[in-house]
Amino acid sequence: MAVNLNQSGGAFPALTSIRFMAALAVVLSHYSENQLLPLPASVFNFLDGGRSAVSLFFVLSGFILTFTYRDKLVRGGARTFYEARIARIYPVILLGLLMCVPVVIYLVHAGDASLMLKWYAIKGAIYPALAISLICQLLLLNAWFPFSAINQPWNGPSDSVSCEAFFYLLFPFLVRRMAGLRPARLAFFCVALWLTTGVWIALLDAYMPVSRSGAMIYAMPVTRLAEFVMGICSALFYQRLQAGAGSQHVRGKALVALALTGLVGLSAWRPVSPSFFLDAPFFAALILGLALLERPVVGILSWRPLVRLGEASYSLYLTHMPIALWSLMIGFGRSNGWIVIVFSVLVSLLCFKFYEEPMRKRIKARFADMTTRVPSGEPGQSVI
Repeated sequence: MAVNLNQSGGAFPALTSIRFMAALAVVLSHYSENQLLPLPASVFNFLDGGRSAVSLFFVLSGFILTFTYRDKLVRGGARTFYEARIARIYPVILLGLLMCVPVVIYLVHAGDASLMLKWYAIKGAIYPALAISLICQLLLLNAWFPFSAINQPWNGPSDSVSCEAFFYLLFPFLVRRMAGLRPARLAFFCVALWLTTGVWIALLDAYMPVSRSGAMIYAMPVTRLAEFVMGICSALFYQRLQAGAGSQHVRGKALVALALTGLVGLSAWRPVSPSFFLDAPFFAALILGLALLERPVVGILSWRPLVRLGEASYSLYLTHMPIALWSLMIGFGRSNGWIVIVFSVLVSLLCFKFYEEPMRKRIKARFADMTTRVPSGEPGQSVI
């Protein structure tokens, strides 16, 4: 979900705005599941419980990273890229875990086995499970373990950031190889990876126990890699189209119309599970189409407040569940859960302005200082 855009929404304010819409879909779904929102079942199913929104994050991440880093990575090393990714995602990971500490203390002190199972999926061996889960989340490895007692304790939504960490690891290699492919080969590679992922999902569904297959399908990084690659592919096509002569606005409108038609139809029908598998190509088309548009979509997606909410969407994504559990601890429920949603959005805006962005800049500056620092008495020689 971590997308590198500057404070003005970057080159694509519309893409920043849809991040908030996707994050809000996740929040509404999670709050409904936790009895903080009386969301109708039809709406919950239309949103796919927020799972398809995560697919949008993965595709969008591949697009924005390629647009931002392609030339730098093709010409040089990957060190600066990795440093920027650490500075971007890790401060909010730590904040989210810190916000979970009161919840863990509450659950351990209360000794309510049913609540521990409901919130954290832990049946026994509470302290080892909490310790292992914490270590995995600190190392961004939790998505690799298809066990609820590892994925759900502490900050469950961080499993998608664990996927992103894997994508970041591969990204320099992927973008260097894919950037050199001709359009037909590039399209073939993406389609082949997507279809291979479909076969992998079908095998997991058929032969793995239900207690394991769900996590391996929805959270395991190798299962979600095709979505990230689609984002890379969309960005490479965008750059090639923009390099050509003439306006691409009409093509952008056609892609947006096609994508929205497909996504709404799939949301209402849900012909297969997991639905993100069919949604992902339409998300790629939507992102490419919005990027090609030369004028705002009715001005809404470039509206400054919506862009700001999109910038704060990563903070919203990683802080909304601790806030939800805090609210349940003090007695909030379906009748007043909307207050918690408003509070979560406000917290995300404050977090973005006063913590996420300052910490990102501070960490990047520290990395830059480490790179350029020279030993005393040896001017001109870098220590690295």
